[in-house]
Amino acid sequence: YSSCHWCHVMEREVFADQQLAAQLNASFISIKVDREEQPDVDAVYMEAMRLMTGQGGWPLNMFLTADKLPFYGVTYLPPEQFSLLLTGVLQAQHTEPDKLLNAGAELRERIATEIAAETGSAVTMDEVAQAVDQAELNFDEEWGGFGTAQKFPVPARWRFLLHYFRGNGDDYLADRIRLTLDRMADGGLFDQLGGGFHRYTVEPTWLVPHFEKMLYDNAQLAALYTEASVVLDDEQYARVARATLDFLLAEMSSPAGAFYASFDADSGDEEGSYYVWTPADLVEVAGAEDGRALAQVLGVTEAGNFEGANVLTRRSGNGENEDEDVLDTATAEALLARWRQPLLDYRNRRPKPGLDPKVVTAWNGLAIAALAQSAGVFAEPRYSEAATRCADYLWQYHRAADGALLRAGTGGAATGPAVLDDYAALAYGLLELYNTTGELTQLERALALIDYARAHFPHPEAGFYFTAAEVAAPLGRQVEIYDSVEPSGNALLLLAIQRAAALTHNLEYKRTVKQALDYYSGAMRRAGLEMAVWYDLALLELNPYYTVVIAADAPDEQSAVLLEIARQLAMPYAAIVAKPAQDAAALAELIPSADERTAMDGDPTAYVCQSGSCREPTSDPAELAYQLTGDWRF
Repeated sequence: YSSCHWCHVMEREVFADQQLAAQLNASFISIKVDREEQPDVDAVYMEAMRLMTGQGGWPLNMFLTADKLPFYGVTYLPPEQFSLLLTGVLQAQHTEPDKLLNAGAELRERIATEIAAETGSAVTMDEVAQAVDQAELNFDEEWGGFGTAQKFPVPARWRFLLHYFRGNGDDYLADRIRLTLDRMADGGLFDQLGGGFHRYTVEPTWLVPHFEKMLYDNAQLAALYTEASVVLDDEQYARVARATLDFLLAEMSSPAGAFYASFDADSGDEEGSYYVWTPADLVEVAGAEDGRALAQVLGVTEAGNFEGANVLTRRSGNGENEDEDVLDTATAEALLARWRQPLLDYRNRRPKPGLDPKVVTAWNGLAIAALAQSAGVFAEPRYSEAATRCADYLWQYHRAADGALLRAGTGGAATGPAVLDDYAALAYGLLELYNTTGELTQLERALALIDYARAHFPHPEAGFYFTAAEVAAPLGRQVEIYDSVEPSGNALLLLAIQRAAALTHNLEYKRTVKQALDYYSGAMRRAGLEMAVWYDLALLELNPYYTVVIAADAPDEQSAVLLEIARQLAMPYAAIVAKPAQDAAALAELIPSADERTAMDGDPTAYVCQSGSCREPTSDPAELAYQLTGDWRF
């Protein structure tokens, strides 16, 4: 895939080698697949790789029979070893062809084996609590995150834990969430100059990143930090969220409004060179005095923390001399604000990381959701405007005449059938956009996607397949239920359906969510936070899920205050309806219950309702805040 460092290395060393190319072309049919354009192909052969070797990764090189059955796979190999492998595969094909066919057939059977279901045993709040307790056993008490040699942010896990904290007020859990958010944001994982997060760090302190920047990571992390800024009442998290979204708008947004896929780890064929600094670099930009001060603020030393240079950090105790006076926060922020743009200008003279201009539907859906949520929390119209532009672009260019979505494209030319994740993320993003803007068009679009997915992706027992019924699947249709660095498409679509049910009171939607939670409950108990989004779904299913109607005769300052409170405090357990809508008849048809909620005595009025039953209507912002938070405890 485009931003994969070792994929580029293997492309240069192996596939661009004339002798190896001749060896391949003489005896093999070579098919190159972009995993972002065809995630279903990537997923099934990656699963084959995992079953064969116990692990996977990219570049993924799979050897298939003529019937596309996989029988052997490797990741990166240098030229000599790859050439020997080609010779060995050919020899096996000539001497033991049946063995290869049998190996492929056996893998197909194993891949086709579906997840064992344990139906009829609904997940309880005690079991949700057990998943949290189990996660805490693996927590890194020093650096945050979970105790591994490499550190991936995996924002879906932390959003679930944040939501769980909202309901139980556990200070121990809150401290762990804060530690993780702080260390991710003050380490090298976060680009301290340009904003945005890298994909992961190659060591456990969040210091040295693998320098890719992915749209899906930054969208999810922006949403996480936005919500944390409210729940944990920390303005620093709001700063990180804004810096991340501003990076997306400045660096990853197309002129037409969609968002590009990723930036490479490599800069001029050298990993990370665009992002690292020496003390001499800082002095060259800012002069001797301010350059030394910037080195202290940004952790730049002569010894370096990455191959003789420095990945920038914002950690206390930065600087080479421990006796050096530490700048107070205000002074450090003012210094960095003064020199940030000159430093960026200096950095931009270096070879830049390659940009993948591909527009991936699912990842753009996550970006729409993050922008919409942040627009509501920060009362920032430019974020909701950007989300709306992106939604309009996808609806125009990534949707076929029959209502099906297309997976990815460039320059408005989208191709390839979308997978479940695309429907899930875009529907979820559109519902968040409706929550923030009240534009009925976004709600109508979200419901259309939900209904299309329910018609074309359903699993006969519960949940959804990864691909639509009409899409070819040589090794059989797969069911993907586990979160990776992206949320499970199954769980994310069910979250969207859950919100749609709260708005429309559609009983089929409610049954779809309950049925899936029951069916996959056994897998949830075994997986723990590997199914964090499912646990988020269960958390919202087992506790109050509100429909908040803000009714006014006409939009005014008071109704705006009520809407702002609802959008800040009700994440993620409320669907928000603003009246009046652009089309009163359409609103009454889509959300019949909202038609009955009116402004009392001409004053804007808030109704906090659950399953059609409402609390006492109020025009008091403080009372609305209490109604939204007072009962969400477990």
